[in-house]
Amino acid sequence: MVTFVFCFILVGLAQSQNLPAHDPIDILIVSDEVNPHGLSDADLMQPGDLTDAIGAALTLNTHILIEVDTDQVELATQALNLPVNHVDRPEVLIYFAHRIPINDNGRQAAFVAAVENFLQTGGGVISFHHGIYLTNGKQAIQDLLGSQATGAVPWDTVNGQDVIYVGGDHFIGSHEINYQGTTTYGNPSHGVATADYPYFNNTPDERYPQMDFNTGNTGCEIETLFESNYADNGNQHLLGYTKQCSNWTSKVFVYQPGEYQPNATSGNNFQILLNAIYYLTDYRWDVIFNSSFEDK
Repeated sequence: MVTFVFCFILVGLAQSQNLPAHDPIDILIVSDEVNPHGLSDADLMQPGDLTDAIGAALTLNTHILIEVDTDQVELATQALNLPVNHVDRPEVLIYFAHRIPINDNGRQAAFVAAVENFLQTGGGVISFHHGIYLTNGKQAIQDLLGSQATGAVPWDTVNGQDVIYVGGDHFIGSHEINYQGTTTYGNPSHGVATADYPYFNNTPDERYPQMDFNTGNTGCEIETLFESNYADNGNQHLLGYTKQCSNWTSKVFVYQPGEYQPNATSGNNFQILLNAIYYLTDYRWDVIFNSSFEDK
């Protein structure tokens, strides 16, 4: 099934979300459903929920918002391969796919090649929640995204997980986020010095105890933005980061929290997603403008 949603939205203020004024942004979502904890429709982040939430966010000025099911990923491939100035080419891809297409027949490989070309030609990519989980056939996209999660994913309804912001003044983690306080944290393996960092808590939440950077990041810059300190497979856990490779003109942003729909489509987690959408498009134009200016 393919969901086409065309949204023409005025810039405004929706709930607590807020963004700087910006030109309309074209967004493509690739999604599928996985429900290991048997959550209800109201609790589970499902295909269509991102489209609904983004489409209703008055602070995000969108033009075209399209969601494509993983089993029809070739439609996303076609859109990503459109020329840079084509009116139907998206500016941001949100990858919310737990698996590759059924009866793949090379469609996933073509999609991955299109994503890499998209990054090389100015498109921004967001991996949201189970987009970063490694299942059969997804290794190539995980290498491109820069990390992968494997193994059991506990559903914690008591403590959830703290989302610790370690990214300094980065727009994605500092703009309009309401942190509860600070906590002492460090993870030298991810370039995070021990210090007091702001955090907020997600409860309930699905935790990814075995999520880390993979080996496909040679020649790329990683900036860790979010981590967590729950005690499971150690107490240092990756939650979010940006990645840019030397031959890209935009970036990947990866964010793990997002299983529980009420948390994912409102409050801090949703603001982080909106910030990332805005940042990736604004960053792209800054890069293009500065590069053009320097060339002259």
